[in-house]
Amino acid sequence: MRSLVELRFEDDPLARSFVARIPGLREKHRALGLTEEESAATVESLARHVELHRRCGGEPGSWEVEWIEMIWEGKLSELGRLQFEDHGDGVLDVHIPETGPLAPAACDASFARARDVYPGHLVAQCTSWLLDPRLADVLPASSNIVRFQRRFELRNEGREANRDVLRFVFHTYEADLDGLTPRTTLERALVRHMRAGGTWRAPTGVTSLR
Repeated sequence: MRSLVELRFEDDPLARSFVARIPGLREKHRALGLTEEESAATVESLARHVELHRRCGGEPGSWEVEWIEMIWEGKLSELGRLQFEDHGDGVLDVHIPETGPLAPAACDASFARARDVYPGHLVAQCTSWLLDPRLADVLPASSNIVRFQRRFELRNEGREANRDVLRFVFHTYEADLDGLTPRTTLERALVRHMRAGGTWRAPTGVTSLR
């Protein structure tokens, strides 16, 4: 009889192949010093990745394998609100899963935990459309996104990120702006800028871990 985890991905054989490798990933997490809760949250990235692909209209088994493969190699840990990817060069990449608000206290706790799990790392960097400085022009200074931006010193302008916005905010792969229904201040600002022919960008910012 198949487990509930396997049944969850019954229509996606590629996802099931990763499910079969979960025990090995759990061993890597224990060696790294993750708690059971942190390990389970990291494994849950597979479900979130597959579900986002489905919501965007993608076909089963056609999602980005490289992202999950990186997680299954034990290079990424979900430590509370944020995820941290270890390249082995003393720098951690910060990723922002779609799991709720970017509350400052929750982010503080994630960075503190990253210092525990990765004591030899001195710097963290984040590449995301959420760091586009133009967001500070359309959001209040007290917003979680703007406060998150202040943690980082930008190093470049970054790549074009309209597709990221469409995927992670509006859950679509389609570039049909007329088909979107923005509901929040952020969503309206994102769409307004793209409708005017503008491009959101994903710059890289760095912050000290010490």
